[in-house]
Amino acid sequence: MEKIRYSYHFSLTLCFKDDVDVDKLEKHFNYVAYRKNFLKDSKAPRKVAKIWFRTQDYTDVNTDIVLENFLEKIYPNFADLKEVLEKNNGSGYLTLYFTSAKERPIIGLTKKSIELLEKLGIEFEVDFRS
Repeated sequence: MEKIRYSYHFSLTLCFKDDVDVDKLEKHFNYVAYRKNFLKDSKAPRKVAKIWFRTQDYTDVNTDIVLENFLEKIYPNFADLKEVLEKNNGSGYLTLYFTSAKERPIIGLTKKSIELLEKLGIEFEVDFRS
């Protein structure tokens, strides 16, 4: 049996300074949101509307391939994301969250992943949860 070195998931977060209807956005992208927050319900000092999409947990050591497969899977639903963000004063980022790590993970981005992140108009970040 293979030892699990680390576990992680991806979270796509979209933030909008404009008062967008996050329920309509969820339907527009035809992807079930993990969490939604309307501008009027924002508690942050800089109020924003937010919508989060989250994957299941992964344990595959090849994070670069898992990321590429995930981006290829969601791209058809989010093909116009860059325009939606620009039109609604928004920003987006995809976070690779490590929920456990028994050793230091190797984090890489394939050329295809970089191209898809650019087409989607989103940033990429990595976070470790304790």
